[in-house]
Amino acid sequence: MPSVTLAQMRAVEALARTGKFSRAAEDLGISQPSVSTQVQSFEELCRTRVFIRDGHNVTVAPSAIDLIAKIKITLKCVQEVDRAIADTTSLNKGTISIGFSAHRLLMPILTAFVRQFPSLRLTTRGGPSLELTDAVARGELDVAAVSQVAPDGRFSSLRLHQSRVAIYGRKGDPLLGRGKLTLADLDGRDMVLWNKASGTRTLLEDAANRQGIQLKPVMEVATLDVAYAAAAAGIGLAISIEGEVSPDDHIDVVPLVEPELQIGHYLITLPECRDHAAIQAFFDIAKDHLAEAEGDLPYA
Repeated sequence: MPSVTLAQMRAVEALARTGKFSRAAEDLGISQPSVSTQVQSFEELCRTRVFIRDGHNVTVAPSAIDLIAKIKITLKCVQEVDRAIADTTSLNKGTISIGFSAHRLLMPILTAFVRQFPSLRLTTRGGPSLELTDAVARGELDVAAVSQVAPDGRFSSLRLHQSRVAIYGRKGDPLLGRGKLTLADLDGRDMVLWNKASGTRTLLEDAANRQGIQLKPVMEVATLDVAYAAAAAGIGLAISIEGEVSPDDHIDVVPLVEPELQIGHYLITLPECRDHAAIQAFFDIAKDHLAEAEGDLPYA
């Protein structure tokens, strides 16, 4: 039986990413008929449908999502081999993609990385933890900093923080004026909550359900700036990791005191990509930053 080739995988990955044969050809620097030939040859090898065609637009078939993820990860490994052959001494070119659910917690590490490796092209993506975790698993992100109750065994992980959950809302709210809160204080209160892909929201709702506490979401958000604006306007109380949002002239921030309402913030990558040079460098800088700030934290 014929084996899949690198050319086929590159064409399939480019088509999956761009959604058009013309864009895939432009991205790869080859002709559109060449992309079509490589994709057709790949599809003939597969026992499942790979792409759904709708005119000039192409989408990945649901049955092929995991297959495309494996191709993306394989091509990352091939790129790392190419890099090692071309330059074994320094990181003076290449790319790394990094996701984060709480940019303030990751920014010192990002800053140190950019200063040390200015020639690397860094792309970033914010979003809820569960979405970012899935993106790493699919090979769409090299690294992500996400909030999790415990390490996910699918990934190589480094714990960056162990933080309490904090509640924030409009300046002068009597509830926040107490200086500390319990989960029971939130019973029936209007809440501005992250969407259900948020690890922090999942932790809070699971704990509330166990205690029979009724959270009252009046607004769901997907970005920190919208959550902040809604809380400052008095729409409801919002949640964050402690340190992610700071009190100011518009909001007060108070931690929840229950010890079980703590969540870890982890740097994650796929194990097969952990020793790639740029990813290794990012983890090393993160470890150095942690050692300086609070003592060395072990790998999870």
